[in-house]
Amino acid sequence: MYAVISDIHGNLEALEAVLEDMPDEVEQIFCLGDVIGYGASPNECCDIVREAGMPLITGNHDLAVTDLSTDLAWFNPVAAAAVMWTREHLSKENAEFLLSRPRTMKTDRALFVHGSIRDPDEYILSGTVARENLILLKSTYPDIQICFFGHTHVKAIAPSPNGSAFEGHALDLSANGPYLVNPGSVGQPRDGDTFASYVLVTDTEEGPSITYRFVEYDIEGSQERIRKAGLPDVLADRLAVGR
Repeated sequence: MYAVISDIHGNLEALEAVLEDMPDEVEQIFCLGDVIGYGASPNECCDIVREAGMPLITGNHDLAVTDLSTDLAWFNPVAAAAVMWTREHLSKENAEFLLSRPRTMKTDRALFVHGSIRDPDEYILSGTVARENLILLKSTYPDIQICFFGHTHVKAIAPSPNGSAFEGHALDLSANGPYLVNPGSVGQPRDGDTFASYVLVTDTEEGPSITYRFVEYDIEGSQERIRKAGLPDVLADRLAVGR
C-alpha cells in the first residue's frame, strides 16, 4: 500500500494530521508538488517531506518561490504576495531541494504529475481536458493504469469509475482504465470540503484500488499562523470554507 498527497501549501497543521491518519501499512508516500505557497510553515513542511523520503514533484508554486526568474504576472495578487513572503522565509537548503525535484515521476504502473500529462501547469477541470489527457496517457504510457495529478485542489477521477465500490470511499480501478485521479489538497481544499484529503492505493495483479481519506485538522491554528505571519487574510479565511 502507498499513499498519494498533493498541494500541502505550507499548512503544517493539515500535513501533520494527514500523516497521523495514515495506516501503518503505508510503505511510501508520493507527493504531487506545491509543498509551499499560501501557508505560513514552508520550512516545517519541507523538512517533513524531506525527512520522510517522499518522492516529490516540483509544483508551480515550488518553482515560483525557488526559481527567481519566474514571471509572477501569471499569479493573482494574493498568490504573488504569498510567493514573495515565502521567498523571504524559505531556507536555502529547502529551496535547493525543491528546485532539484523532477516535474513528473513514474513507477511500473503509475504516473505522477502536478498539473497534467501534457503540461505540468495545466488545470484538469473539465471533461474535455481530462479526455485529451487520457488519450495522451494511453498512447504515451500504454502500461500505466493510473495517473495521479494535483494542482486544482479538487478531488476527481476520470473517467467516472463504474466498477466495484468497497467500504467507505474505496473504489476498484482495476477495469476500464486507465484513470486520472486527483487526491485533492492537503493544505488548501477548493471543493467546498474543509477536510485535508489524500488517497491510499492498493496495487494488486488485477489492478489498483484507491481509498479517499478526509482528515480533520486544526484549521484555527493554521489560520492564526497565517495572520501572525502577515500573509493576506484571505488565505486564512478560505480554509474555513474550503474554497
